[in-house]
Amino acid sequence: MAAYNGEAYIEKAIQSVLSQRFTNFELLIINDGSTDRTLDIIHKFTDPRIRLVHNDGNKGLTFTRNRGIEEAKGQYIAILDCDDIALPDRLKAQISFLASHPDIAICGGQAIAIDESGEQTGNLNVVAGDNISPELIFHNTFINSTLMIKRSAMLEAGGYRDYSPAEDYDLSYRISLRHPVANLNEVLVYYRLHGNNISKVQHERILNAELRIIENIHTNLGIPKDENLIRIHHDYSCYRFSSRSSKEFLPVFEALKQGNATSGNYPIQVFNEILYKKWYTLLRHNKEKRILPLFFKSRLFEWQFVTAKELRKVFKQALSRNLSLRRDK
Repeated sequence: MAAYNGEAYIEKAIQSVLSQRFTNFELLIINDGSTDRTLDIIHKFTDPRIRLVHNDGNKGLTFTRNRGIEEAKGQYIAILDCDDIALPDRLKAQISFLASHPDIAICGGQAIAIDESGEQTGNLNVVAGDNISPELIFHNTFINSTLMIKRSAMLEAGGYRDYSPAEDYDLSYRISLRHPVANLNEVLVYYRLHGNNISKVQHERILNAELRIIENIHTNLGIPKDENLIRIHHDYSCYRFSSRSSKEFLPVFEALKQGNATSGNYPIQVFNEILYKKWYTLLRHNKEKRILPLFFKSRLFEWQFVTAKELRKVFKQALSRNLSLRRDK
């Protein structure tokens, strides 16, 4: 648990860990130079499983997370931000899963969003499965406070890099290049969403970090560096589907398909099916006027991936668009 000026929520975060039904753990809290009542609150707890260490001043989140990797004694490192709350069976579920899947290096899960007062505001659902490594090509499919990671895999990857505030995505992606990663289909935490607006500076930092990660993804797939392709890929990863026409997104999908065929980073059939499904979703979302040529003539189309239901929807959408165009004329 990284802690910096967390007086408003850290008590509940700590209590949620101490209340876990799985009890064989240490709660390692890294104080990153807090100047509020955070330390007073931590000191109220007397549970011997709590170990508090201090940075020499405020060093930032990347430094603090790496300090946690260095200090941790366990085989697995479970992340919980100091404003989130772990459900009582969180550790038990993840330990059980990783024990039965020894090849998997990361185990995450689902979350329920809460506001500043702790009221539930909705569900945070991410893709679940035993190996979701290819999904990290398109989005950060992990909720950071749900992660349990093999410490050996974190060390092997070199820990967190200075990609803040997307350092967790960068590390998860790099680990996924060497090991299978997974998400459970069950809620593990209450994830607190704050109402504070993201500053322009913070927005720029997020953008720059994510663009660097996508550039690394392209490099690892052998895709020649192309700033425009990287930015289009980023628009897709941020679900900005309507920001461009599907035709503009198509070169990204085709470059990913060719890159994986050449590099062999992911099983080709699995990867191609994921590409097709995402391409189909994009076409349906954007309501293209010429959906049939885009659907059938792109290099993403393969009959083995197509369902009858999808075909019916594509033809219905194409018919609807054509009738609409005729009425406009």
